Amino acid sequence: MKVLVYPHDLGMGGSQTNAIELAGELVRLGVECTVFGRPGTLNARIEELGLPFIESVDPGRRPSLEVMRQLRDLVAKGGFDIVHGYEWPPTLEAVLAVRGLPGTAVVSTVMSMAVAPFIPSWVPLVVGTQQIAATEKAGGRPRVELLEPPVDLRHNVSPDPDALQAFRRSWGLDGRPLVVCVTRLAARLKLEGQLTAIEAAGGQQEFQLLIVGDGPARAEVMRAAERANATAGARTVVLTGELLDPRPAYAAADVVMGMGGSALRALAFSKPLIVQGENGYFEALTPETWPLFRWQGWYGVGDGSQSGRPRLLSALLPLLHDAGPRADRGRFGREVVEGHSLARAAERQLEFYRAALAARFSPGERTVGNVVAAGRFGAYHLRRRGSRLTGRHSVDGFNAVPVARLAAPSPPRRAAVQAAGGTTIVYFPGVSWEAVPGTDHHLAAALAQHHPVLWVDPPRSVLARWRGSGSAEALEREPAPGITRVTVTTPPGVTRPFVRSLAVAMVSHAVRRALRQSGDTPLAWICSATGPLLGSVRPGPAPRVYFATDDFVAGAPLWGMSTVALHAARERNLAHADIVLAVTPALADALLRGERPPVVFPNGCDFHRFDHLADVLPARQVALSPPIAGVVGQFNERTDLDMLTAVQESLISLLLVGPRHFASPEASERFAQLTMRPGVQWVDRVPQDDLNCYLRCLAVGLTPYADSVFNRRSFPLKTLEYLAAGIPVVCTDVAPVTDFDRRFVHAARSREEFAAVTAATASAPVDREAVRRSVRAFDWTNRADELLALIAGWRR
Repeated sequence: MKVLVYPHDLGMGGSQTNAIELAGELVRLGVECTVFGRPGTLNARIEELGLPFIESVDPGRRPSLEVMRQLRDLVAKGGFDIVHGYEWPPTLEAVLAVRGLPGTAVVSTVMSMAVAPFIPSWVPLVVGTQQIAATEKAGGRPRVELLEPPVDLRHNVSPDPDALQAFRRSWGLDGRPLVVCVTRLAARLKLEGQLTAIEAAGGQQEFQLLIVGDGPARAEVMRAAERANATAGARTVVLTGELLDPRPAYAAADVVMGMGGSALRALAFSKPLIVQGENGYFEALTPETWPLFRWQGWYGVGDGSQSGRPRLLSALLPLLHDAGPRADRGRFGREVVEGHSLARAAERQLEFYRAALAARFSPGERTVGNVVAAGRFGAYHLRRRGSRLTGRHSVDGFNAVPVARLAAPSPPRRAAVQAAGGTTIVYFPGVSWEAVPGTDHHLAAALAQHHPVLWVDPPRSVLARWRGSGSAEALEREPAPGITRVTVTTPPGVTRPFVRSLAVAMVSHAVRRALRQSGDTPLAWICSATGPLLGSVRPGPAPRVYFATDDFVAGAPLWGMSTVALHAARERNLAHADIVLAVTPALADALLRGERPPVVFPNGCDFHRFDHLADVLPARQVALSPPIAGVVGQFNERTDLDMLTAVQESLISLLLVGPRHFASPEASERFAQLTMRPGVQWVDRVPQDDLNCYLRCLAVGLTPYADSVFNRRSFPLKTLEYLAAGIPVVCTDVAPVTDFDRRFVHAARSREEFAAVTAATASAPVDREAVRRSVRAFDWTNRADELLALIAGWRR
């Protein structure tokens, strides 16, 4: 993979430092990264990391036509797969430069406090806070990822004591407690806090304030520092200007004040941190405030600039007076920043690149996104021109109103609960009843042991019904005990916008009619479907539950569906949900739209279905030599065929059971070639009642998920079922395995490791009852009880 990394400039700053250091770390993962831009202070860091650098022409006005021409020529000749723009000017230039070039994707990272509204909505976007990610997703962007500002923990270390002492002498640090602020001297966002800190230092005189940085507000900061020093009668405020290497400043500090990436880098040095914001905002990082910063980022908005000085001093002075709390806060900060390591961030960035290359947007979706973006960009320029005429033009250029200033999107409040409630659970699943049984089937069946369940099939066009299962009358109305099935047939083109809206209305009408016929009212509405069905449900005493069984938006390319349409439907469901469930923590983070996180609700297993597996005879159709490793499930682009090929090459028998649904002919052909290899047997779809015969053949179960955003946010249902059957598992290190007993679940990263671990597990003795006991708590009856408790808690 070849990536052209394009920071908005190469002066010292958080966003561009992140861009360069991430590029350096991605090289360690095998990605070929080149940095593009105007030369600046950070060229020394580029050279230190050994990254190739291409100098940009002078851009002048942004976006620049000359830069676009140069970018297009570079991409065409250099064969770059991705152009990664940091902040809005490089992003727009990249979008326009690669237009029409096949095989090249554009990715944008915005580490500012808000996202420019004229970045086209189809561009895959990386942002730095949960709050901004939630706001952008709710605003209609289908591909938004959270990547909190990373910190290079190998680079950000203290210099040796002699160098640190030399730094102190060179800047006249006199031994008083030292407060350090490494920042850009900018008129917006930062200046108010800098001036407040300078004023506090001049009046307090018991500590020194060291400000490292440069920028357009330098003259104003210098005047304030001179006044403070004159008031104190000593050199209390020290301005260093921009330092190529600010590490000695962080290391010399007793306390650090800052925001954004600078705040995080301070934590790498185990320093207590006071987060600076606007309107009088100063807040110390503590175990109690950490969740707030994780949500809104390293920034905040206070209740008035006049409160800034007392807030700063109340947070600062206790730390300066007592070394014990200073050390405790420093240790906690270091623990926090470990989760922001550059190595971990680079792995996530690589996942995002792969997803961007796989993303599918129709020409129409791109055109609409570009037209809307162009209109917003024109409006932005008109506002800028008007502000110049009125003398309000900012020297800092574009900087949107920070999201933290605005009302954060929050989950809808529940409606007043009526005294009486119904008993029926209305379930909008993601698949029809005759599909391969998965999460929806199992959960609905478990819920039906307590309450009647109205299962509402996804709407299907009359053509699909005619080609498939026949008339509506031929479909079972009561396919399982306690479950009543509702089916809706729509006109052809159910994925088209108009017919899709019509289908939602038809489903809503069919459900109301079924409820009238039963004479009951809903206890709860549960939706795991890809359609916007919760929006058709009126608020009332029954909670609306959105259950994200997978990240369908990230998985849109798997099914050849519209990313934009799936995203819009999910956002509508989230907006109308009273309770949000997600199968994994990673998916819960992606669905966060307010300060209250979704409930992590993992998959379950039909534990007792395997109680008598030892008495079942192995399937006679299987003609493989033991020990046998196998996959039971479905085969599509989620499947890592390289891993399965490696198992076959290690001479372990390989049994593949289940239907195949590959979107691309190439993947389908690769699967066909695998099934024709010696020692491999593929059995197409098997009835649910016959699966135990095939599981009985296995010495080890395989979960070979390919590395993708979709798979990393999913919960491996097949892994649970293997374990419930007493079969140890080997899986790729993609889907989470932290909930499982690691004695029986082994994760592998490479094809060689996957084959070796499979061979070792297949030949090792195993206590199958111990394997089964490890997942007893995952039984679907327990999951149903947990969900009913959530519903009851909401109703109270």
